[in-house]
Amino acid sequence: MSEAQKPRICCQCDLPLIELDAYGERLRGCVGCNNWQALDSGEWRHLSDDDITALKGMVTRWREAAQRPDP
Repeated sequence: MSEAQKPRICCQCDLPLIELDAYGERLRGCVGCNNWQALDSGEWRHLSDDDITALKGMVTRWREAAQRPDP
């Protein structure tokens, strides 16, 4: 995997950074530490506890699906 293809990793908790659309705003950040940067303005923020809980559930399902063998 080339350097450009490697996922960016959070410096605080070593989880991969993800990009998402949060109510019409593109954010890049970490589910583990709840630090998110708005891609258009560069401002930093935190998501609500409910949003983080939902994202953690989605990440768990993605990991489980990735670990399943192909039928």
